[in-house]
Amino acid sequence: MIKAASGIGVGAGAAVHLSNSVVSSNSVAGIAISGGGINIDATTISFNTIGVKQVGGSVDLSNNDLSPLCRHALRRFA
Repeated sequence: MIKAASGIGVGAGAAVHLSNSVVSSNSVAGIAISGGGINIDATTISFNTIGVKQVGGSVDLSNNDLSPLCRHALRRFA
């Protein structure tokens, strides 16, 4: 997803696998997790205000390009 508020949103009860994708230039977060779970593999996450924003749920990251050009690469909120 490119140029949205949040590129990918994951909510309660969701089970998501994201692979070989590009998530870029989103104004709030590239990937926003508020519940459920997401496995992110071989994905480029760049030019977002926050690369991965986790408020709840679970996140597994592997083999990704998480760009330093995001203002915050990974933010977890309690």
